[in-house]
Amino acid sequence: MPPARAAQDKASQAPRPVPSGAQAVDRKPSRPGTTPLWPLFALLVILAALVPHLKTLDYDFVWDDKVMIGPVLDLSGPADLVRLWSTPFDSLLRDPVLHNTYFRPVTLLSLALDRAIYGSQPAGFHLTNLVAFAAACLFLWLLAWELSGTPGLAALGAVVFALHPTHPESVDFIAGRTDVISGAFLFASLWAAARWGPRSRNWFLALLPSSVLLLLALYAKEVALFAAPLPLLILWLRDRNAGPGSLARAAVPLAVAVAIYFLSRIAVLGAPALPAASPVEGTGPQLLTSVSLIARYVALLLVPVGLSARHEVPTLTRPDLVFASGLLILIATVVLLVMLLRRRSRWAVPVALFACTLYPLCYARLIAGALLAERFLFIPSASIALAIPLLPGASGFFAGGIAAALYLALLLPRIPMWKDDATLYASMLRDSPRSAYVHAVLGSYYYERRDLPRAIEHHRRAFQLKPDFTESLLNLSAAEDEAGQGDSALAHVRLLLRFRPGYDAAWYALGNYQVRTGRPDSAVTAYREAIRLTPTFAQAENNLGVALERTGKIGEAIAHYRRALQIQPGYVDAENNLTRLRKP
Repeated sequence: MPPARAAQDKASQAPRPVPSGAQAVDRKPSRPGTTPLWPLFALLVILAALVPHLKTLDYDFVWDDKVMIGPVLDLSGPADLVRLWSTPFDSLLRDPVLHNTYFRPVTLLSLALDRAIYGSQPAGFHLTNLVAFAAACLFLWLLAWELSGTPGLAALGAVVFALHPTHPESVDFIAGRTDVISGAFLFASLWAAARWGPRSRNWFLALLPSSVLLLLALYAKEVALFAAPLPLLILWLRDRNAGPGSLARAAVPLAVAVAIYFLSRIAVLGAPALPAASPVEGTGPQLLTSVSLIARYVALLLVPVGLSARHEVPTLTRPDLVFASGLLILIATVVLLVMLLRRRSRWAVPVALFACTLYPLCYARLIAGALLAERFLFIPSASIALAIPLLPGASGFFAGGIAAALYLALLLPRIPMWKDDATLYASMLRDSPRSAYVHAVLGSYYYERRDLPRAIEHHRRAFQLKPDFTESLLNLSAAEDEAGQGDSALAHVRLLLRFRPGYDAAWYALGNYQVRTGRPDSAVTAYREAIRLTPTFAQAENNLGVALERTGKIGEAIAHYRRALQIQPGYVDAENNLTRLRKP
């Protein structure tokens, strides 16, 4: 063994020396207490985070907020905490495409706590989002300060992050708090790695605080998993004494945190799996579209114009200019990161943070919803805040000042669109008038408000724009049925079943139509097929009981009402049906 390596390994086995001065870090950073202006810098960051978004305290629940925030979040005792911990986040979204994909107990518990305190008042939920956002900006500032040693420039970088115009989807949308809470814990984790990692006397404990915070970030949103190597990278950059053996020891608590996350996730969701369906079908189109997304996201990050709550991205079947741009950016990122790591440069941190937390999300097979969503840029955009204080001389102040002014001008018009559903959906339709998804959303919005003609118009338009968007057919048939257009509604359900014969909701809808038209025997067949496809379909069990009761099979009807209650305790319709049949 070479003498230098032997001496290094021997040193790594002993208690860690406390590094000092330039030997341990690239630049000796100033600390709170040694920089008199640090409270003003902190206040500046907080004001930049809060002031533009204060108006959201008067905003309503919008979009997914209304399906997520309800009685399922109610807390009456410790048992409810256990129940929420074991609840897949997908179940709150009620999206048929999602099934046991998301495990986010910290986010769920934050929503439950808000509901316990504020009830159904959206202002309290928005306040929590703002507090979490301010915390994320503060921890990002502290991280940038540790890496650069310049608190003023670090504060300017954090201000630029706070004003980035893609953030309203995460900050002003209550359901978007997954990004904000995960980001706050992740930035705190990276700061802890930079602040305490190089000062620990024991390699095994160097990243322990960082690992605990990383675990909380993982419990808020899965994207933090891609950032798990970053605390180790920061420790390696900050501590010149860190050799391979030392880093292996420091990585132990990180590995334990990731293992705890996966074990608890598997206990709730089962074995890890990709989403049940991807927006892009076929391996070739998935890869082509995924690479093109890199170019689209980088453009939105650096020049955030053309923003929308719903971006429409075409599926690529052959390479084009956008794909070529994405491929070039991907290759350039890898080459740049290798060069920075070889030089042991602090610039590796913003580049790695950006690449690790964005590029994996560009893979279309991982996505169950929109291919391009501005909330995906929340954590990657922190790379800008880390890069600004690393710029030489006055260039950091110049670049940061220009970016802050530009971003503020772009941000302020984006916030009011989250005021209520009508404003949000109008903006989506304006941005994407030929989007089948937007028309389907508008159809559902008008259906909830019993404006059936407009609901039918938008659902029909959604199906015309995208015939394979079969969810619009189901909603179209429901609106037509309530509008008295029973024949058209039934025809659309039958058409839907030709497209998707294994769709449980379509069989359920067919059974409902058969019951209403006086054909309970046919309804029984439809409900049984829905239950065969989804054995925990409580509504189908209850309605099957109704159909059997109408054919005179009372004993079988009671059994299905009981089964519905087993699946969904407290199911009012099933309880009422059982009570009615038990009366003499």
